[in-house]
Amino acid sequence: MYSESEDSEERAMKYGNVEAYDKDGKLVASVLTDELGNYAINFKDTGMYEVKIMYAGYKPITQSVHVEGDEVGDFSLKRDESKKVRKAPPPAPIVDMATAADGYSGTYSWSTGGVKDVGLGVVMNGRSIGGTLPSVIPGTGTRKTGTGLTSGEINDFAKWDLWNDMVVKDLAIHQKTWRLDPQQRYVVQLMNEQKSPMVGAIVSLISKNNITLWLAITDNTGKAELWGTLGTTLSEVSHIIVEHEGETERIGNPSMAKNGINSLVLDAPCDTKNIVDIAFVIDATGSMSDEINFIKSDLNSVIYNSQNIYQDVALRYASVFYRDKGDAYVTKHKDFTNVLSEALVFIDEQSANGGGDAPEAVDKGLEVALEQLSWSEEARSRILFLVLDAEAHSDPETVERIKTLATEAASRGIKIVPVAASGINKSGEYLMRALALCTNGKYVFLTDHSGIGISHIEPTTDEYEVELLSERLTTIIKNNMFYPACEETIPDFDLNYPDSLVQYPYLHVDNVYDGDSIARIDSLLANIDSLERADSLEVSIDSLQVDNPIERIEWKFYPNPTQDIVNIETSENVDLIYLTDLSGKLLQEVSFKLDRKKSISLASYPSGIYLLRYPVGKHWVTGKIVLSR
Repeated sequence: MYSESEDSEERAMKYGNVEAYDKDGKLVASVLTDELGNYAINFKDTGMYEVKIMYAGYKPITQSVHVEGDEVGDFSLKRDESKKVRKAPPPAPIVDMATAADGYSGTYSWSTGGVKDVGLGVVMNGRSIGGTLPSVIPGTGTRKTGTGLTSGEINDFAKWDLWNDMVVKDLAIHQKTWRLDPQQRYVVQLMNEQKSPMVGAIVSLISKNNITLWLAITDNTGKAELWGTLGTTLSEVSHIIVEHEGETERIGNPSMAKNGINSLVLDAPCDTKNIVDIAFVIDATGSMSDEINFIKSDLNSVIYNSQNIYQDVALRYASVFYRDKGDAYVTKHKDFTNVLSEALVFIDEQSANGGGDAPEAVDKGLEVALEQLSWSEEARSRILFLVLDAEAHSDPETVERIKTLATEAASRGIKIVPVAASGINKSGEYLMRALALCTNGKYVFLTDHSGIGISHIEPTTDEYEVELLSERLTTIIKNNMFYPACEETIPDFDLNYPDSLVQYPYLHVDNVYDGDSIARIDSLLANIDSLERADSLEVSIDSLQVDNPIERIEWKFYPNPTQDIVNIETSENVDLIYLTDLSGKLLQEVSFKLDRKKSISLASYPSGIYLLRYPVGKHWVTGKIVLSR
């Protein structure tokens, strides 16, 4: 492949888009090149395909490819002189792909005079060929491998009683400030007769006076969250209306969430919508300067890792940066694009400045995101990551505006996922968690474990797990991209959880340890969730020279995959094991009491992936169940 260049050096194309369409114009594959420009496309069938390559600063090209077996195609990109592109980075290393992973076959290396061969990656009979393209866009920063911003996560849907207790006690003063307290929760689960979740249905909660109290859109799991009130005045709820593909259904006398899920089976075909919209709304005031460069670097990794999960899903990216009144600007934004390099150029050009006081124009950032970005009505999921380190202004007009924006986001199926950085206070934490609840999102916060930035407050909760921010955001996107295939099989979805047997090293409390030993043991236990890591942990704890500090607890579940019944057996007496969906929302509590074996039915849930979770001390161990019909 030939590419115009300012000099004779060759550069690997980083995060370039490669898409393939079938003869009917349907997207069958959408992938990104990696940091070295490598990529591979998986085709399931032979035939003619249109392959399109897009990159910021270059004219997109489209070429017809006839796939019969392992294929290689050559492409040539030309600069688009009408668009300004920043100076290119130093060249990437030459890569010999003859022995690359995932079945890559063939060698692709730099040639002379600004020439680069490009392989069209094709998978036939389990083999694949990869390709490389030239790059003109630099990265947004360097970092050490394995380092980065660390984060925690709170899903208040999963701990609903705890959230309500905190609103009455610890967070009551902040509820009065923001007047945003979602209550009278109703959950609706929609599926068709083949047990596929129904995505994109409009679900309305109706009062006895025939007033629409809340409107929401079912997500990729087929669920919608509805609220009877955002304040202290309770509503008289009559029924729920479901609208899908021109058909209307009614759920009379619906149950509140504490009494169960309102399930409805629709006479509709499986519809795997293949668009996912992701918007980043980022506080760009001066107080974010200690973390914004790391956040931008994390976003590059997050988007790349998310795009290549499912090749048949088209990701679109948008971003909004906001400051405050009196700054150089209040908002800047770039609308949705499926060309990642264009999105990253805009993000990389932004810096932190301005501000000066604690409250910032959070409402203006959300307003632009909701009202000026072109969210797709055909999206499988819509996620708005709100990255900030300060609360919004709390004057009555702004408070009311934020409530309106939260309602609007919910009615359009846009999940707000706040990411709280250093500087966020308890008032800001409350507001962010309330916004997440209103829109079916979750609350993410940075922690001190990375050593980056100033100190971060501890959230008001019982416990949380620490994870790299990039990994956590990628998991959130993966969870929202997932959809069980319309066929019998469930798409491959690696959660790093055991899928039949869970073993966990359990710390005995009978022995007396000094404070240092307990701290070291607790640190070792903190992130263990599988047998492999448990083996190394036991050796590490043995080095503490304490008497018999641990034994293994074990529980197993089968058959897996299952079409309905799951049997659970435990090695010791346990009180409860929890069944949740991928987002962590509680679906069932499995009570054991004096039993060590239980059977539960998943017949009322759509096909998909579910989690069994069991608390051990301060930590949770998790197993994965595949429900397939």
